[in-house]
Amino acid sequence: MSPLAMLVTLLASLLYVAKVHAKCECGYVVKNQGVFTDAFEADFFHQGNIGNDAGWDVSDYTKTNYPFNMKYEKNNVVSNPMPGSSGDPGLQLIVRGPTPDGSPVKTAELSTKRTDMFYGSYRAAIKYTRESGTCGSMFWRKDDTHEIDLELLSSDDTVSSPTNRINLVLHSTGPSGFETPSIPFHPSDGFHEYRFDWSPGRVSYYVDGQHMKDLTEGVPDIPGPLVFNHWSNGDEHWTHGPPAKDAYMTIGYVKTYFNSSSQAGQKNSQCVDPNAKGAVCEVPDQSGPVTPGQDTTFLAMNKQTAQQTAQPKSVPTPGKPASTSENHTVSPDATCGGEMGYTCMGSPKGNCCSQHGWW
Repeated sequence: MSPLAMLVTLLASLLYVAKVHAKCECGYVVKNQGVFTDAFEADFFHQGNIGNDAGWDVSDYTKTNYPFNMKYEKNNVVSNPMPGSSGDPGLQLIVRGPTPDGSPVKTAELSTKRTDMFYGSYRAAIKYTRESGTCGSMFWRKDDTHEIDLELLSSDDTVSSPTNRINLVLHSTGPSGFETPSIPFHPSDGFHEYRFDWSPGRVSYYVDGQHMKDLTEGVPDIPGPLVFNHWSNGDEHWTHGPPAKDAYMTIGYVKTYFNSSSQAGQKNSQCVDPNAKGAVCEVPDQSGPVTPGQDTTFLAMNKQTAQQTAQPKSVPTPGKPASTSENHTVSPDATCGGEMGYTCMGSPKGNCCSQHGWW
């Protein structure tokens, strides 16, 4: 290769790296929430494998319950990608039926490997089952007293008596939030985006981009993982069931934009210039039902991968969303964050990202 050709190749590679490096490297803007540093996305409509390298843990354990025990099994979490999918495309969480007397109900669950997920916006396209007798859940959970739930009970939504009710729950050691608004469709009719935005002192719930409810009692203030499960224990006061035949809850995609609590991740700051084009990406709101196969925006994935986790871009302050100079005072002395909440974006001392995670 001639020296000129080598130079051209080198310049092209540098330009490519710069474009990739600038893509959302300084965060993700969620309307009415602020800027979040991390993203975790999964396109289950097209993802054909959910192995150990995919960022998920698939549950395999037995849970003692009444009147039925439950057995979470890996083979009840089934990938059914497009094209060539049979039935609804996506990741299927299956509750098996019928359940013989004395046997546990065979159920399904998966959670993110990441347990550092903090304040942020959590979204998933889900089609729930019409088979009565199960609970389908999308929730963030640290433990029994730190939990954000979004649950649908298929016994509430039978063909003969549909209520289209959604259960919004916050668990805490003190007062806990609980609301049961109705949604304007049957949750088994198609894919819809279910979402909660979690900020200090408030969790806001949305369906297909429409605001449903805010809960302000029992809001968690520590990090944890995101979990999806589909289960039944035959409890006549909750799930009813178990189902008479296999019941399917199908996840089309997962999109999360959040602050990380991981100190290890925070050391690998990638935010070079928050003012650069594409350095901060706006997260679009869903509007209406989700159509499988229709183009949807993924900000942390490229076209060659079905899933990608974006690493921390800056260090978030635990308990506070990341922010920008639009609503914070520009630093006069190159210090950032702390109680003053200074930002260095636009500072004559230069842009910086402090150990507190404020620009």
